[in-house]
Amino acid sequence: MFSANYHTHTKRCGHATGEDEEYVQEALVHGFSYLGFSDHAMLPGYSEPYVRGDYSLFPDYVDSIRALAKKYQERITIYCGLEAESFPSYFPFYKEMLQNGVLDYLILGNHSAMNEKHEIISRFSHITSPSQLYLYKDLAIKALSSGLFSIFAHPDYFMMSIDNFDSDCRKVSKAIIECAVANDVPLEINLAGIRTGEREIGHRHRWRYPTEDFFKIVSKYRAKCIFGCDAHAPNQLNAPDAEFAAVEFAQKLNLVLVDKVERIAQH
Repeated sequence: MFSANYHTHTKRCGHATGEDEEYVQEALVHGFSYLGFSDHAMLPGYSEPYVRGDYSLFPDYVDSIRALAKKYQERITIYCGLEAESFPSYFPFYKEMLQNGVLDYLILGNHSAMNEKHEIISRFSHITSPSQLYLYKDLAIKALSSGLFSIFAHPDYFMMSIDNFDSDCRKVSKAIIECAVANDVPLEINLAGIRTGEREIGHRHRWRYPTEDFFKIVSKYRAKCIFGCDAHAPNQLNAPDAEFAAVEFAQKLNLVLVDKVERIAQH
């Protein structure tokens, strides 16, 4: 159904399966024209087992994806990227990797906050206070304004544990969406949240993401949206039920869809 996916992980992160080439082969079987690998960013001087691969794996990751891009260049365009956090202390590293041609693009995955000592001080999958919610917003805006990121993955990630879409959630959503529009960064409709199904969150039965409350505001702003498989196994590049539900969700809310990322580093 889709011709492109820019949100593809590898087993290096510790919570995905399959060989790199198996993802490419799956993409070819299902008619993809573009495949972007964006494993969780492997960061120098920082270790987070089972969340992201050790930095020692980074050269092999890049070499593998570049080799596959060359091998299959007549059949599919393959990009090498990362799903990276809004860790401002690592923004210079991100910029260097893009400018030097090591990476083609970054997608923003705003899962957590890091202090200057490289310690995680907040995980946004379990927001329990307004201060955490506004920290999510501040970090998202800093990343979106940096010019480093081509897509904002699951931008409503903060809603994973929040029952009521209250005035604070609305303020945060509007600020993020306005910034995405101003910086021309598409917001991802994430299929992983759909694949895992609905669940009880507080008193509501819904997907973890995408959330209708957030994307209703996206629709009002006419912000660009893009589908992302968030594949952690090769067969997740083809999930017809989730794809149908995602398209239905986008059509219901009259979302503005793009199918190709324009912000790819020029080498």
